[in-house]
Amino acid sequence: MATNWFTAAPGIRYRKLATKHGARFDRYFTLRYSVGGKQVEEPLGLASEGWTVELATEKLAELRKARRTGQGPKTLREERQARERAEREAAEVEERAKREKAEAEEALARREKTVAHLWDRYGKEVVAIENKPRTAAEKARMWEQRIEPAIGHLKINDVSEEDAGAVVRAPLRFDASGLVIGGKAEAGNLYRLLHHMFRKALQWNMRPRELGNPLESVAAPKVNRRERLLTGSEIGALIKTLDAAESGLTEHSHALAAIRAAILTGCRISELLRLRWQEIRRDEMELHLPDTKTGFSRRPISAAALAVLDSVERMPGVDFVFRAITIPTAPLPYTTVERAFSRIAARAEVERCTLHTLRHWFATMTANSVSNARVGMALTGHKSHAAYMNYVHGDREQARALANQLATLAEGLAKADSTVAAMAKATAAK
Repeated sequence: MATNWFTAAPGIRYRKLATKHGARFDRYFTLRYSVGGKQVEEPLGLASEGWTVELATEKLAELRKARRTGQGPKTLREERQARERAEREAAEVEERAKREKAEAEEALARREKTVAHLWDRYGKEVVAIENKPRTAAEKARMWEQRIEPAIGHLKINDVSEEDAGAVVRAPLRFDASGLVIGGKAEAGNLYRLLHHMFRKALQWNMRPRELGNPLESVAAPKVNRRERLLTGSEIGALIKTLDAAESGLTEHSHALAAIRAAILTGCRISELLRLRWQEIRRDEMELHLPDTKTGFSRRPISAAALAVLDSVERMPGVDFVFRAITIPTAPLPYTTVERAFSRIAARAEVERCTLHTLRHWFATMTANSVSNARVGMALTGHKSHAAYMNYVHGDREQARALANQLATLAEGLAKADSTVAAMAKATAAK
């Protein structure tokens, strides 16, 4: 409860306010003065906050002096705003100092991080999320065997072009004359892995951008494209050897069926080994593969390919078409099929042939059979024409036949009567 206003001194008023317990009154002071020809009354504060008539008189004198001299706040409102502004600026200065300190500490921590710290983050945020199991395992092998022993202990900022280049060149093998005779594929893989790791280091601010990527000036090892293309007779020899192995029970039936399926579908072996029964759409004569190298893929298949898949004995409760030998609930391991194919190729006397060579043969045959590249891409599952063409090889027999055809055409044109008309000579412009 408040009482009426009382004048304590010229320009100073107060009113009594009941305290919380009501036993005594508090005083609420205000100041009255003229500003710009107008009478103003502003709240000053409570006696319980320390205000007295004497202090109120001093404050009023300060404000009047400021109005006379033009220096300092002229009203309590201006004084309060100046105080709040000063407090805000002080808080901003303090916050800026804290931020700069934190940034300095963070920069120091970044400078202390090693390539091993970079690999730890790269493994969690790139390899584990983006890479297939085989790619992840290959990157882990290169890190453990090649990169970590050489530069894993170095600070990220200290890695130079020489350090990175030494890691990339380490797998190369040379002959007596200094020519590279092996190791280019491993060197190329190391280059791509390190280049990507340090590109991420720049993106994650683990390495200053002014230092750049230490791999930028390192020459990327060039691996000659493997032009191996199986001939029709070689494919025939492989199929005959598969038949013999199946009749003689010399290889596991699931491995033989997976190899046959690779020949007839052109699928990657990894795609076939992950194939589940529910992904075989018999009514559409397609395989619906949910997780290929390029994402979801629909692959048209032939009746012969479907017959190979149906020939695999199905085990109740197991989704995988091609099952592991020792653990029937798991998919057939890649190494099991790879070793079986190596033995098959050796018995068929087909040299320099891998499981992936079958996919190259399939892609080349589709390209030779249809003029519309998209038809072939539908069979192989490629999403881009450039990727598809990387799998297409020139058939020497077709090229030789075309060369003979063009030679015959040229000879026929030479024997034909000439129909070349003489052209009038152009006259010089006057």
